Amino acid sequence: MLILTLAALNILLVLNLVTDAAIQNVENRVDISVTFKTTAQFEDVENTAVYLRSFAEVRDVSIVTPDEALDIFKDRHANNPTVLSSLDEVGENPFGHELVIRARSTDDYPMIMEALDNPAFRDQIEEKDFASHEEVLNKISDVANQVRLFALVLVAIFLGIAVLIVFNTVRVAIFVHREEIAIMRLVGATGWFIRAPYLLETLMFSFLAVVISGAFMIFAATALDPVFASYFDSSSKLKDFFISQGAWVYGLEFAGAALVCLVSTAVAMRKYLRV
Repeated sequence: MLILTLAALNILLVLNLVTDAAIQNVENRVDISVTFKTTAQFEDVENTAVYLRSFAEVRDVSIVTPDEALDIFKDRHANNPTVLSSLDEVGENPFGHELVIRARSTDDYPMIMEALDNPAFRDQIEEKDFASHEEVLNKISDVANQVRLFALVLVAIFLGIAVLIVFNTVRVAIFVHREEIAIMRLVGATGWFIRAPYLLETLMFSFLAVVISGAFMIFAATALDPVFASYFDSSSKLKDFFISQGAWVYGLEFAGAALVCLVSTAVAMRKYLRV
């Protein structure tokens, strides 16, 4: 049960790492697409871009010309002749200039949306597209929070079971060795001498649980790294994290497991071991 508890805790840690990577991956692709009316002049679009670049929250602003927008539209719908035929019916390029705006953080996009309401160029803007990206980020955050809550409940359940198992194991051990304990009392053994084997055994099991769960996580991270890399378009670092930060992660896990087991053992000995 200690191994399962630590494994659930490590899974929760992996979920946090994966969620952060997913959100970062989406943030890198998030932008605001601002489409201008076909009557807008290039100078007005360029002035708008200069105005937006003056904000520290804006990382980059690129201008897409109507011809470039038309080429992008054709490439996107290359396999849909019905859509492409509609361009022939229009007879001219239906696209206006477009600005693609990227912020330094997703928290900065609402401010940029407000900046685009500037009366100097507000009437020349036909459409501002950001809602779809915001919806994706919110869904990722909601799913991540639900998974974290489930993992925390799982950790709590395993931890409660582990405490009960340690408590009952010590109680049974005291009952099995009651004659040996009685002999040690007769020959003058101190209370700490009698308690020491149970405490050392608790520390030993805590250490073994951390080693086994840690080895399992490194093996699992090695297998999962290529999978996450294919989704995030970059090399995942799960294995590197558990190796480079292993001293902190496994050290804290050992300290927590040892503390819980020592407290359970101490309570069981206080109740059943009269020395």
